[in-house]
Amino acid sequence: MSPAALPITPGDAPPPLRLPEPPLLFRARAERLEALASGHAAGDWLRFLARLARGQDRAVRAVPSGVMPRPGGDGPPLAQAAARRDPAWRAMLAAVLAAARGGALPAAASAAVARLEAASPDALEALADDVLAGAPADLAAAPFVGAALQAHLTRLAAALEPATPAPAGAACPVCGGAPVASVVLGDARVRYVVCGLCSAEWHVPRAQCPVCREAGGLSYLEVEGGPRGVAAEACDHCHAYLKVFDLAEAHSADAVADDAATLVLDLLTGERGFLRAGANPLAPGGERA
Repeated sequence: MSPAALPITPGDAPPPLRLPEPPLLFRARAERLEALASGHAAGDWLRFLARLARGQDRAVRAVPSGVMPRPGGDGPPLAQAAARRDPAWRAMLAAVLAAARGGALPAAASAAVARLEAASPDALEALADDVLAGAPADLAAAPFVGAALQAHLTRLAAALEPATPAPAGAACPVCGGAPVASVVLGDARVRYVVCGLCSAEWHVPRAQCPVCREAGGLSYLEVEGGPRGVAAEACDHCHAYLKVFDLAEAHSADAVADDAATLVLDLLTGERGFLRAGANPLAPGGERA
């Protein structure tokens, strides 16, 4: 059992890192996206993302594991895995594209699938570089590439030992990626920041901004009449924000799925002058701090 599956009770010292369980993670995410799609104004889009998550689930189960790179220096242990990718991620992309074709696609997405299926390995690697840099030139192709990279790095993260150096700023201590959101665990009231790429979770005390680590100055912004347990933690020091999902109220929330389903909160928080610190590989293109 990975640390991510272990309960944390009040009074326990929270583990600094919780590693993902890919065979459970992506299946549960697909189910969450399908549930969120019901009655949602963007239901068709969320169901499309659910298909991508189904493809990720198939990929982590069926595609042989890539080679784990040796950590270099004192940085995140998977930083090289993101920068120098094993070809296994492209096999995962094929599984994601096949799942996407399992339902109706808008014309732009269908054309992007065709482009990706016909692209050379070098072209796919260039697209991956763009997605990881947070500036994808091909926005229609970016969710597919992001989903494959996420599946690849999540499986590598699951194979690590659960010890990690203290993260610097908002960067993931495992892969160096940007967070997608944070979650607060129910009874223990402990906050974990969730990596949008490798799905690792790291503990940050709730009094601190998860981006700049300054204490105090956090405001919690919500959508009036919106879902319970969902807010944007906005910092007066660095003027960045990250969504937080309180699992005591948002019981089945998934950081990636629920982030995609709450884009109205991004718009309203941006209107207050705060910049998004998170990145969601399934929903790229948002402005980031």
